[in-house]
Amino acid sequence: MATTVTNRVASQSLNGQDVKVSVIGADIADLQLFEPGMLCTNQSSSKTGTVNRVDYFGNSFTITPIQPDKNFESVSTYGYLAVGETVSVAT
Repeated sequence: MATTVTNRVASQSLNGQDVKVSVIGADIADLQLFEPGMLCTNQSSSKTGTVNRVDYFGNSFTITPIQPDKNFESVSTYGYLAVGETVSVAT
């Protein structure tokens, strides 16, 4: 089963570096389902990564690209995870 959340703050996504996904509203409750190592997919670019860290008391989590020479950027914004981007997390 996959849980889908929407990113609400643009975040830089460079090769091999974690990208921060910020959520609001009902998506905050979904953070409780996430654990490090879960597979994530950027819905626009189909790029993949794994959950690295979850801020259970806040509103964000970080994703590490699946390959160290890749990133988790959106199709529309080179080098960034765009605002409004949908991220699917395999829970």
